[in-house]
Amino acid sequence: MSKTILLAVDALHYAPEATDMARELSQDTGDHVIVLHVHEFAVGRFGRMQVDCPEGEAERLVTEAVTSLRDAGVTAEGEIRETGVGHIARTVLEAADQHDARIVVLGASGRTDLPRLPFGGVSHRLLHLARRPVLVVPRRTVAQPRDPAQAQAAQPAAEPVA
Repeated sequence: MSKTILLAVDALHYAPEATDMARELSQDTGDHVIVLHVHEFAVGRFGRMQVDCPEGEAERLVTEAVTSLRDAGVTAEGEIRETGVGHIARTVLEAADQHDARIVVLGASGRTDLPRLPFGGVSHRLLHLARRPVLVVPRRTVAQPRDPAQAQAAQPAAEPVA
């Protein structure tokens, strides 16, 4: 019997490697993938303001990820949720609990080993709060072809020695 994989995506720091990993995991197991983005809102003197990404960007990203997964033969659906500033990790875990996800997959957005200040990144919080497996997929620094023949073709030719 198949289960669910929750793929959390961030419109500003999208890591396609996480979508690739969710695709690979679900193709091997037949799992259903839920592509989730959480909109973050600040509420203050001037009202309620979305602070996570430009309007419509997350919806576009979720739709593209779902289409990509479906094109690869994976059962997938998209979901958008909302939360207050600083509560994305908890909202992701609530979604994982509601869907009884066997694993939460997300991409690492950081490019350095310096911690994000003052609160830390979503992936860091998920690792500490989760009661189910969380897979943080690192970014590839350089796009590397998976096919060895392509990798050989990508190598620069050696210059002849005079």
